[in-house]
Amino acid sequence: MKAYWDAYDRTLARVVEEQPQTMDELKKILDNFEPPSSGEAFFPGGAYETLADALHRAGWTITYREGDYVWVGTSRAGEKVSHVEGDLYRGDVILPRN
Repeated sequence: MKAYWDAYDRTLARVVEEQPQTMDELKKILDNFEPPSSGEAFFPGGAYETLADALHRAGWTITYREGDYVWVGTSRAGEKVSHVEGDLYRGDVILPRN
């Protein structure tokens, strides 16, 4: 189990260090940890530090839509990535709540 969390932490550290600005750059980092699930990329939650935290530290703006598991990230370059329960999609694909 320690190896899993070490790899998790290394992946988040790579996001902060490499500061990806596009979905393609982010996907390249995340796919080394976990293959895609339903979306174009995947990164699980469940730890103290999250992907949203790492992206924020890498210069992204995070807009939470529901809890901490549905959000849209916008890079400094203007690229948007939607996060829904670990699955990542290109663009803002999250419908607003009525």
